[in-house]
Amino acid sequence: MKIEMYSNPILYNLCTNNKKDDIPFYLYWANHCKGNILEIASGTGRIAEPLISAGYKYTGLDLSKKFIKFSQKNLLKGDFIYGDMRNFSLDQEFDLIIIPFNSFLHLLIEKDMKSCLKSIQKHLSVNGLFIIDIFIPDPEFLYRNPQKKYKEMTITHPTEGKYTIWQTSQFDELKEINHICWLFENEGNDIIYEYDFDMRMIYPDTMDRLLIESGFIINEKKGDYNGDSFNEESPLQLYICSKK
Repeated sequence: MKIEMYSNPILYNLCTNNKKDDIPFYLYWANHCKGNILEIASGTGRIAEPLISAGYKYTGLDLSKKFIKFSQKNLLKGDFIYGDMRNFSLDQEFDLIIIPFNSFLHLLIEKDMKSCLKSIQKHLSVNGLFIIDIFIPDPEFLYRNPQKKYKEMTITHPTEGKYTIWQTSQFDELKEINHICWLFENEGNDIIYEYDFDMRMIYPDTMDRLLIESGFIINEKKGDYNGDSFNEESPLQLYICSKK
């Protein structure tokens, strides 16, 4: 059965809640900015919860109405708003704006990327910071056998039991888009769910250019959540930016 992950908060949480290594990173920068925070593509509140618990004024923006309702129900002190990252208007400025965990890569064309960055510019306070977190495209991942499935993770659903999630992918080199499919296999070796999604692969020189052309200053560029400077062996592109 084909599914849309962004309409299924429970399944989404099972696939993402083990991601915790970026939490101290965002708490550090929240403390550095000491102001109100906007998270773009806030999902079901994985990043929101620790920020709200730490006492920060938090706003989350997401395109999934089900995710927004889920977050509003479970995180009462946050402000969660339905909206499109490509073009949004919230009539306020923020001291810290973040796009964590590769969410920017769901924008597949440069026009949408620049439109998103333009909206962020409008909402960033004069001395505010904008942080974007994306991975480095890995040739071993992009060019692996598209006919073969690779184990992604194992999850345990509260009512449906254990699933092994397998991944297949096909990289479009011309468009720099990776077409990905997740296959949810139950303990009886039956594929119950299939989830298809695309991600744009953005190389460091392209991300540098997009930010600069969109009016940002790249203050720092980190290669991991420990704060190590970006280099050719870095797994991540972490940009800490301000307005020109």
